[in-house]
Amino acid sequence: MSDQQHHHHPHGQGHDYVEANKAYFNASGYAASYDDHPSYVEFAKAVGAAIRDAYPFDPETTTALDFACGTGLTTRSYVPYVKSVLGVDISQRMLDQYTKQAIEKGFADKMSCICTELKGAEGELDGAQFDVITCSMAYHHFGSTQDITNMLAKFLRPGGVLIIIDIEAPSEQTKALKEMENLEYVAHKRGFETEDMRKLFEGAGLVAFDMKHVTHAKLVTVGGTGDLEIDAFLAKGAKPAESIYY
Repeated sequence: MSDQQHHHHPHGQGHDYVEANKAYFNASGYAASYDDHPSYVEFAKAVGAAIRDAYPFDPETTTALDFACGTGLTTRSYVPYVKSVLGVDISQRMLDQYTKQAIEKGFADKMSCICTELKGAEGELDGAQFDVITCSMAYHHFGSTQDITNMLAKFLRPGGVLIIIDIEAPSEQTKALKEMENLEYVAHKRGFETEDMRKLFEGAGLVAFDMKHVTHAKLVTVGGTGDLEIDAFLAKGAKPAESIYY
């Protein structure tokens, strides 16, 4: 649950969410303690189950990319069902924990990671494309979600699936807006509605859009800013088999 986005700022926005998030997630003690919070462990279990239901994983053939992977808590929820998964993040401290956990839990042969800010430029990741790309609880950190979605679509093989898990727009039952309104590393403080995500996926040329509620959760905020009560969704879409990109 980390983040990244392009350094340019559309529509005149000057705040650098990349640097704000890098500083936050690189904060001393954050990465090492992240996986110890029961609320995040339980949330990752629910998210992992939803991801496995959303895509027909094959442990012999499926290649995955977990974008903004953080410590790999979500990655590990589905790694037994893939051939390989690459974690990408801008926080080296989070990735140090990702590697540590992969080794300790016996997944080092399947889990690898790289610290970089992907931009979708030619030659990134050696031109690799993936069967499935996941991104859990990071979209609300991105300044330009359309740029990110367009970029991720380029890393999908034709027929591949993009899966996004994030925060539903607050209802009377959740307090996400109140808890996030003063956080400088959160760009989308109200979460996302179905039509918001549909526009992002369709704008990136993805088809067969679907979005559903995943879970209600009270997450203990690492860093002492209070509990975050949210509803989480899973949105997915596929890259056309005859791709417009390739």
